[in-house]
Amino acid sequence: MRIGSGAICTVKLSRIHPSKHIRNKYPNHTRKDEIVGVRILRQEEKIVHRKQQLSVVFVHDEFKDDGGQHIELYCVKRWAHVTAEGDANLFFDVPPPPPAISPTGSEPDDINPHPMIARMATTVGPLSESDIAEARTLVNDVDDDNRPAPENIPARNESVPNIFNAAWGHSGSCNRKKTGPRDYKPRLEFGNNESMPTVLKIFESFFFQSFIKNVIIPATNQTMPGNRPLTYGEFLVFIGLWLLMATIVGPERRDYWSTKPIDMFEGAPFRLSHYMSRARFELILRHLSFTDKQAPPLLDRFWQVRPMISAWNDNMSRVFSPGWICCLDESMSTWINQYTCPGFMFVPRKPWPFGNEYHTICCGISGILFAMELVEGKDQPRQLRNEEDNFGKTVGLLLRLTRSLWGSARVLVLDSGFCVLKGLIELAKKGVYGSALIKKRKYWPKYIRGDEIKDHFKDMPVGSVDSIGGNLDGIDFDVFCMKEPDYVMMLMSTYGTNIRMGEHKNRDGVEAFQYPEVVHNHYQYRHQIDDHNNKRHQPISLEVTWATKTWENRVFAYLLATTEVNCNLASSFFIGEPPLPSLSFRKELARELLLNPYFNRNVATDERPKRKRTCCEHTFTTLRAYTKWQGSDIIPSSSIYPQRMCKGKHRKVRTYCSCSPGVVMCEECYAQHKLEIDGQ
Repeated sequence: MRIGSGAICTVKLSRIHPSKHIRNKYPNHTRKDEIVGVRILRQEEKIVHRKQQLSVVFVHDEFKDDGGQHIELYCVKRWAHVTAEGDANLFFDVPPPPPAISPTGSEPDDINPHPMIARMATTVGPLSESDIAEARTLVNDVDDDNRPAPENIPARNESVPNIFNAAWGHSGSCNRKKTGPRDYKPRLEFGNNESMPTVLKIFESFFFQSFIKNVIIPATNQTMPGNRPLTYGEFLVFIGLWLLMATIVGPERRDYWSTKPIDMFEGAPFRLSHYMSRARFELILRHLSFTDKQAPPLLDRFWQVRPMISAWNDNMSRVFSPGWICCLDESMSTWINQYTCPGFMFVPRKPWPFGNEYHTICCGISGILFAMELVEGKDQPRQLRNEEDNFGKTVGLLLRLTRSLWGSARVLVLDSGFCVLKGLIELAKKGVYGSALIKKRKYWPKYIRGDEIKDHFKDMPVGSVDSIGGNLDGIDFDVFCMKEPDYVMMLMSTYGTNIRMGEHKNRDGVEAFQYPEVVHNHYQYRHQIDDHNNKRHQPISLEVTWATKTWENRVFAYLLATTEVNCNLASSFFIGEPPLPSLSFRKELARELLLNPYFNRNVATDERPKRKRTCCEHTFTTLRAYTKWQGSDIIPSSSIYPQRMCKGKHRKVRTYCSCSPGVVMCEECYAQHKLEIDGQ
């Protein structure tokens, strides 16, 4: 329906300006609340979010001044949804080009992140209570330490049976050891008979080589112009360039291809044009695609990355076999714009609290991460619900991530976020044993009588150990407990005994003591995911270096960064070399990729053809309204006059020389440009 004077529209309250009138009338409105029946008066240019944007002015009967006159409100034109057209003679002019919508169905890329989220994302150290409270009001999905698992929330008037034994104590028999399990060591299949694989071979084993060759490269070539298709060897060089750029902080991407002499006080400390021209690098980046499938008919914001994540998991299950004990926890991939990020989450306890949350599982012996699942949250299509979720959300997650471990009698270490007894029971049915830390998150986990356990240890000395057994669905389990100075540590487990092991640990004023088996394993292996995340983010994050507004590229960068950490850990564990610092290994891996044997360096590079430069070619030109630059191409823009910093970094302008499309120049830059070119 067309918009014009007299049209009746619906507008979200959060999009209406001046916002003070909305706050006065609706002090507790949410981002989803909207107002219906606004009447359009006219359209005009307004400054919204520090940008000049085409807006519509309207009135509504609920907003009047003290004299009974309507207060004029306005919003950006695209946020006014017409429900009834006005007079056809009063339709506004042809609307500007619509904002570019990403294939995932997300908001336009040029919508800025909320300034509060942008500030908190760069905060060093833990967030304050006020920041956390503010973020909760801005983000739809929050993964909080105090939120119970869905399976642990009691139903109204639900009566939970007592499934525990009458007496405390352990029989001394381990449920896992009854099956005669092997204490597996991590194993990596290299696909060849090499006794000492190179770093490149390990990387190729981990980084879904077949998916790159069969999906990513053909899909990218399908949209990339020119007569020179992307090859596997060149793609490895492309990845190597990103890794090398992520070894330092500060220079802009273009600085690595600068023709200026290397200056220790300015620009990048090395040049990359020897390996790939900047034009070729930007061309590959612009057309990079991660799926060869068509968009599904249903709304699915993850359709472009779901096959890629699945391929990474399938590849890891083929090439890597973890040790006898594993750890499952969360990982974060940073992103600060909730409008362009499907599955955007706020996880206050994480050092990188905003972005995508992944549930991940890694080997406790080698630290190698071998399976992951992106938390889709409220953006997950209803039609794509997982079959395992019939057992419950947390139980289904545990079953999916441990599928490659079924029947192996391996052990899984879980924190309190996954403390669901039904989950441990279902894993035991699949031949996987586990333990989970018990913590009261508003409620005690279902079936767990936490207060009775605390009363049992009330008069016991620090370091005391006891357990109580039970049975659920025919599977035996135990709750192992240890008295700490300030609390009672509790672990539900389907394996283990009260036998003490490991080093003697000290507590203030208490004689040193050993931990029981399950507690020892929990402390020994619980940190593996956090250690992996720290290696991925510190000291320089590859995901942050790959600055992008394309969310699919960030998912690929997360998989690449995870694979890089895996390669470093595998090189140390399997080859026997001492572990390298993260940046040292990144440089070594980048060198292997840049000099890979698959790339034919005799092929002519795709440099831009040299222009015949004469004075008559220079025309000082201004971009048309509602257009902007993407590389050297002019594309539609949702803003009327978007500006960029000029070549000489004097100010933001919209002008350029006709001989150099994509290079923004002010008057001073243009004059210098003519002198440089015409003087050649």
